[in-house]
Amino acid sequence: MRSAKMTEVLYGSTDIGCGDAFDFSNCARNMALESMGVKAPVIKSTGTTIVAAIYKDGVVMGADSRATAGNIIADKHCEKVHKLTDSIYACGAGTAADLNQVTKMLSAQLRLLELNTGKKARVVTALRRAKQHLFSYMGHVGAYLLIGGVDPTGPHLYQCSANGYTQSKPFASEGSGSYAATTILERDFKTGMTQEEAVLLVRHALEAGMHGDNASGNSLNFVIITPESTVFKGPVVPHFCVRPEPVELDYKFKLGSTNVLKQKEIKYDIVESMDISH
Repeated sequence: MRSAKMTEVLYGSTDIGCGDAFDFSNCARNMALESMGVKAPVIKSTGTTIVAAIYKDGVVMGADSRATAGNIIADKHCEKVHKLTDSIYACGAGTAADLNQVTKMLSAQLRLLELNTGKKARVVTALRRAKQHLFSYMGHVGAYLLIGGVDPTGPHLYQCSANGYTQSKPFASEGSGSYAATTILERDFKTGMTQEEAVLLVRHALEAGMHGDNASGNSLNFVIITPESTVFKGPVVPHFCVRPEPVELDYKFKLGSTNVLKQKEIKYDIVESMDISH
């Protein structure tokens, strides 16, 4: 039996308000689908923090190094900053195996393109190849990418979701730690930053994501891409990720310090023994 409120929503006789910043019109669609037995998709955490920002002369990109399997830390040294060409890199969040294969495929395709044309590949070419591949799988390949680099048209940064949706951004973050990282990026980003300011911004954003998200951490790696060179730095271990010194205290208590509440004596016979003294 449908409730009166559900009937109003399904048949459009109720008004779903839209605020200045949020649009709730899809609520009616979701409730209708749910009433027809369609199972809602399960929201999954990518367990990562990746950050990138454009500055005056290039791009700075970085990522943490923690890979998780559920609530278990599976790898403390996972490489999430992937080289596509000498001047184009991709940071990945999502399924580690999918990310490795997708970035390897992109790297091979771009290298073949450079060999065939005799020119450096452009960042938008890497983006287009990634989005066409991911869109064909409709989100079943779990690769969320930040693709950035420098080409003859200047520095570029793109965000690419697993379903093939892409955006061009001056700064971006992805992963479960992206909420904390975005707050730093939105607060401190400014157009025309120097390289030192951009590196500091990306590092602070990564540390915020790693500190605020249990699925991100251990260490961070980042790459600085300029028209002249590409410099990879890492791993850098933030102060809150440094393992504390072991506490060596004497916990030996004297006999009788703890009260014995119950005792039980078990008698047994040795049926067979193996003498290994010889």
